[in-house]
Amino acid sequence: MTGPAAFPPAGLRRLLNAVTRRTGLHYYMDKADLLEQVVGARMALHGCRTCHDYLALLADGARGDREWRELESAITIGETFFFRYAEQFAALERTILPRLIRRARATRHLRIWSVGCSNGAEPYSIAILLTRLLDEAGMNPADWHVEILGTDISTRALEQARQAEFSAWTLRDIAPAQCAAWFAPVSPRIWRLHECYRRMVRFRYSNVLDLLRPDGGPPGPFDLILCRNVLIYFAQAQAQALVHAMAGRLAPEGWILLGHSEPASCFAPSLETVRLPGTLAFRLPAKQGGDARDAPVASDMPRRRPTRALVPVPAVDSVAVATEIRQLADTGQVPLAMRMCRDHLLRHPMDTRIHFLFAVLAWGEGSLLQAEESFRRVIYLCRDHIMARCYLARLLEDAGGCVEANRLRQQMMELARRRPPDTVLPDGDGMTAGGLLRLARQASEAPAVRHAQVTS
Repeated sequence: MTGPAAFPPAGLRRLLNAVTRRTGLHYYMDKADLLEQVVGARMALHGCRTCHDYLALLADGARGDREWRELESAITIGETFFFRYAEQFAALERTILPRLIRRARATRHLRIWSVGCSNGAEPYSIAILLTRLLDEAGMNPADWHVEILGTDISTRALEQARQAEFSAWTLRDIAPAQCAAWFAPVSPRIWRLHECYRRMVRFRYSNVLDLLRPDGGPPGPFDLILCRNVLIYFAQAQAQALVHAMAGRLAPEGWILLGHSEPASCFAPSLETVRLPGTLAFRLPAKQGGDARDAPVASDMPRRRPTRALVPVPAVDSVAVATEIRQLADTGQVPLAMRMCRDHLLRHPMDTRIHFLFAVLAWGEGSLLQAEESFRRVIYLCRDHIMARCYLARLLEDAGGCVEANRLRQQMMELARRRPPDTVLPDGDGMTAGGLLRLARQASEAPAVRHAQVTS
């Protein structure tokens, strides 16, 4: 139910203000058309003729509270997958978690908070990584008391997170051998995370804005807080205030990781900025006489300069279609997402963004020939597309084509070397050229290096 009659200007302004006041999602202030689509579906469900009727429903006591939860779930963008943003997970693996393990060796107690956890892929990824690091350091994870809290405003996402069942799309960056080690198949396309990881994580409903209210939000202290791709939906001042509130819930020398595109980058004096390979992290200032090895490299980093695009910026229609396709795939509707790709490509056959997305979906569904063909089409249409070479190399290597896979990786690395290190790679989910080169080098290092970093 949409249109001028259902959304008169005064009513739409009231609705926008109510949503922003309740959720803090400043994101919709200049995207009223998107909010109209979501609210229109909820209005039709309840028989509301105008948004004034719907606002009255939202204000109707317990009934309104239930509808707010449904609306919050509907307007929350929950696209995510395991080990998203490889550079940040490299920083967690090589620096942040080893230091936390070293400091907690006596108590064997760690507390971690994943803000905006969506379907649980992020906190579960931390559980998998932390378990491996403890194993490699010769410590029994069962002897540690690890609390990983995942919170979100979407009750639907939290229900999915508690089930710990994931599609091939959500596991798309996990190699088959790792998938087999960490998950048990439920059906040909669904896998369930093993209990040893699930029991480390608990989930609860929480609005991050509660942090700005007295005694609001989960109580600290936390050794690590991950708040990635959450603050981009808030106004600058709110984002700053939320980070400072999170800093107040950190344990001594605890860490905060934000997304690459968050609206703020310096939080002094509450937090020190720590430059790690490929990413920035934030840490509660060390006490006088603390461990010098943990001292930050820089405490006041300048803002990053704008990055250069490797390919022409796609049309807005392409961006919107890609977002909708990702959301469908993330909720398990992969066949529908692939059909949307095909329909779009019939009208826009040169759209490399959708060709790439279709290739990843096809790979996750086991259509390897289709995936290979689509990755090759991306490379044909965009000769310097780095991530298409990266994915195609891995696909071919899994199929035994090591010679061509190595050739593609050499091309990939040569293209990456030609870019400024902080260039964000198209279709790389925040990956930079410099970060890709670092990860390629790290992949060839012996596992003993990681062990030494934890135990040193």
